[in-house]
Amino acid sequence: MSCTYNPYTLPTIDFVGGETQDLAFNVYFYRDKKPFSLTGCDCNFSIVSFTNKTGTPILTKQMESIFNNEGTYDNVLTVTLSPTETVDLSGKYIYQIIIRDIDGDVEIPKQGILYITNNINKNFIR
Repeated sequence: MSCTYNPYTLPTIDFVGGETQDLAFNVYFYRDKKPFSLTGCDCNFSIVSFTNKTGTPILTKQMESIFNNEGTYDNVLTVTLSPTETVDLSGKYIYQIIIRDIDGDVEIPKQGILYITNNINKNFIR
C-alpha cells in the first residue's frame, strides 16, 4: 500500500527575479467549494527556500482581500512582490498563505512551488 502526500497543491509560480509580480488567489471552502469570505481576516504570504524548508521565511508580506470579478464575494487574496524584493533571488522556493479569521482560527491552504530565474541584469533593478 502506497501512501503519498503532496503539500504543494497551490498553483506553481515562475518568473525572473526583479519582475513585479501581482499575485491573486481565489479562496473557497474545501468541501463545498463555496467562496470563503475574507471579511475581518488577517492574511499573510511567505516564501522559504526549498532546500531549507524548516528555515525562517526569506520574505513575508501581508495580503489584501478584494472582491471577485463579479463583485459578489470578498474571497480573493492579493499580494504584490516588488522588483527589489526578488531581484537577488533565484532557484526553487516554497510559498505559503496563512489566513487568520475573526475568531482567531488559522487556515493554511497547503503550499505552492515558486521558481525564480536568475536576473542577468540586476543593476538595472537596483
